[in-house]
Amino acid sequence: MKLRNDKILVFGGGSGIGKAIAKRFCDAGAKVLITGRNEEKLKNAAEEINSKNLYYKAFDITNVNEHIALFNEAAKTLGGVNGFVNAAALGTSQYTGRGYEPWDLTEEEWDVLTDINFKAAFFLMRNEIDYMLEKCINGNVLNIASNAACMDIIGSYGAAKEAIIKWTRSLGKRYGHNGIIINGIAPGATFTPMIARYAHDINQKYERHAIERFIRPDEIAELAFYLMSDYGEIICGHTVVADGGDNAATL
Repeated sequence: MKLRNDKILVFGGGSGIGKAIAKRFCDAGAKVLITGRNEEKLKNAAEEINSKNLYYKAFDITNVNEHIALFNEAAKTLGGVNGFVNAAALGTSQYTGRGYEPWDLTEEEWDVLTDINFKAAFFLMRNEIDYMLEKCINGNVLNIASNAACMDIIGSYGAAKEAIIKWTRSLGKRYGHNGIIINGIAPGATFTPMIARYAHDINQKYERHAIERFIRPDEIAELAFYLMSDYGEIICGHTVVADGGDNAATL
């Protein structure tokens, strides 16, 4: 089994799931460019992954009008771009410091969260698809959603992730005919910096999951590898729930 495409742009690649996916793809021989808003974090991730195939560039996905310019720059760096991983996100508690999905979001907080998790996520997918259509690329798009989309919670994060799942399904069906495979992953509580705000040990018991532990980023990365592999082509327009039995649901 090998990657279907080997020149990958990873948004949100400076930490957590995005970083783990970048490492897995580099280990498989792909050329990878990771992006994020924090250049220092990207530099540290690059040093940790330690691969001659890894590159990084600071970029804010809310700069919607600059997406295509970034794709073109990445293509020069990698020798083309034929795969995209959309892992950039901003957790509500991560931003506000007031719990998982607070009811008392201010309008300003709502705008910041939805700009990244909803608006920018949509335009990123649209621009990626348009880019591949224009250049006749048989590419991949992988969206990192969340099992928060399955939960009875109120707030912007879960709603945005549910929208991403809907877009993945609709766009996957529409553009699979063009050789563009679009899928998603909805992880449960994965031990990333977002979760580490509440849990300080990856080995501690987590009873919300049926498996009674946190999910590791490298486990999600392995699933991402399959979905973007030559074998993964038979899955198109689906979001795989990988939540350790939290919701025991499919999307």
